Amino acid sequence: MLVINLYKEDYDVVVIGGGPIGCITGENIKNYKVLIVEEHQSIGVPLQCAGLISKRGVKELGNPKGCINKVRGACVYSKNNMIKIGNEEIRAYVFERKVMDKDIAIRASKKCDFLLKAYGEIEKCKNGYYVKINHLGEEIKLHPKVIVGADGSKSLTGKKLGLVNNKKREILSSCQFEMVNANCDDDFVYVFLDKKYSKNFFAWIIPMGNDRVRVGLVDKGNCYNKLLKFINENEVAREILEKATITEFSTGSLPIGYLDKTVKDNVLLVGDAACHIKPLSGGGLCFGAIGGKIAGEVITKYLNGEIEGLELYDKLWKESFGKEIKRGLLLRNVFLKLENDTLDKIIEKLAKSDLIDYINNYGDMDIQTPLIMKIFKSLSFDLGFRILKDLF
Repeated sequence: MLVINLYKEDYDVVVIGGGPIGCITGENIKNYKVLIVEEHQSIGVPLQCAGLISKRGVKELGNPKGCINKVRGACVYSKNNMIKIGNEEIRAYVFERKVMDKDIAIRASKKCDFLLKAYGEIEKCKNGYYVKINHLGEEIKLHPKVIVGADGSKSLTGKKLGLVNNKKREILSSCQFEMVNANCDDDFVYVFLDKKYSKNFFAWIIPMGNDRVRVGLVDKGNCYNKLLKFINENEVAREILEKATITEFSTGSLPIGYLDKTVKDNVLLVGDAACHIKPLSGGGLCFGAIGGKIAGEVITKYLNGEIEGLELYDKLWKESFGKEIKRGLLLRNVFLKLENDTLDKIIEKLAKSDLIDYINNYGDMDIQTPLIMKIFKSLSFDLGFRILKDLF
């Protein structure tokens, strides 16, 4: 990747954030000079993701390197029950994120310049916004025609624009261990819907192959201690991890919400900064990659003079996956109000129903809400009444 003398360069676009979505946005801007500003000294660190990606997500990311395992389904556990979903079909892929992120960045570097260990902030000016960069103690100001905020869940860019605030979204915390010497089926992901461990989301064990797993959970605060509690107390986790050893520890944050606007003046937001996250599973790479491609195409049209502003970006990403995010948020609100025993009864009911075959045939990791709605509609009257009681 090229490190350049910024004083001699005139960039059309500056992307703040060198993660996969920032890179995909940059590489989809055609025939213009793009600079990607990344705060870390190495692409792909720190790890802030479970690395489980749907087949469509892998395709949208450009089939990057770094796949270490293929998954055929999931074992979903509640307090006392379990359902096993999946067949011989490959449903998802587990990636080594450091390898994947670098591969995407190398691909983007053929079209974009990179500046590592650099902190980019937007500042207001007469004609919109400019970028102030602090690179190794040196301050540099750039005035590109377009700025992209790909700066993740905390998104200082979005906050300075006034588009991001915690009234429009919730921020969940994540904690994850990578462990070796685990004893599990490498073909299946283990998901734990038990509010004893994660009241606001769920815990997981994701097989990486060769006795390696990622064990983590998402919730509101104190995730490290909650994860230890899960590992030490949950019977399934204890059996899988009885002889396992922690080799890596990572934390992160997850923005769940919907932004009505992700464009202001000459700036737009992509990926986690734009809340392009699936509310029910927390996955952001598939929708983020789709949104990054849309952003690249819209920016190109704007720079070509084909459109007057960047507002088309909002219209197109909402048409692509905005409705799924909105529906997911509604269903998530239902999940948050359900008692643990009610969740357990739902899993018990599913385990005894013929819906598993339907899920295997029609389930979609990315468009999740139609299937969830079908499951709710199939529940018995007494269980439906129990859900209504929890809700009200």
